[in-house]
Amino acid sequence: MIVILQVEQLSKSYNRRTIFEGISFSMEPGDRLVVTGPNGSGKSTLLKIVCGLLQPSSGTVHLGSGSKKLDLAGRRQCSGYASPEVNLYERLTAFENLSFFAALRGLPPCRERMAELLERLQLKEHMHQPLCRYSSGMKQRVKLACAMLHEPYLLLLDEPSSNLDEQGRRALEELLNLRPRHGITIIATNEPEEVEKFGQKLLTLGVPCGGAA
Repeated sequence: MIVILQVEQLSKSYNRRTIFEGISFSMEPGDRLVVTGPNGSGKSTLLKIVCGLLQPSSGTVHLGSGSKKLDLAGRRQCSGYASPEVNLYERLTAFENLSFFAALRGLPPCRERMAELLERLQLKEHMHQPLCRYSSGMKQRVKLACAMLHEPYLLLLDEPSSNLDEQGRRALEELLNLRPRHGITIIATNEPEEVEKFGQKLLTLGVPCGGAA
């Protein structure tokens, strides 16, 4: 199945303040879009709307094949999302966090897939330690693993290199380069290196009406 993402005339307002409006774009399998813009321009909000965590004020988001569009639950199931706002369980190990998120998605436990991701993210030797012992960069890598665990059609990464050292950034780049060809990826970042490296397509958001948040 070839899955297409179609975003049409998307707008979002909070308390009568327009964050963004009239955003339209389409993406096909293998496409990678980088979203940039000043703080408060709505980068994180846009990603949440696309994956179904927020509703737009107007406009539509369609993910599907041909005339078959996934409903909101289906879109969420096909999406992987990582953000600084995502919370992990500090008392659980990295492996246990992945197992928990897999269970939430109704996935059977796949120890091989979990171990592969943690190894690629240089966390294999720490995978059975509780996250309360992890650095902020190590926790960020676990968030990335959780987002990619089910090899989603639609992967959305909000500031994916946040707190990552050079080794972590290389691991992130390698994982993105290994994405299946049927996958669609959207990355929100203002890092010039990432814009240049990951941006097959570029969407720049402006300052919201009423001033930046």
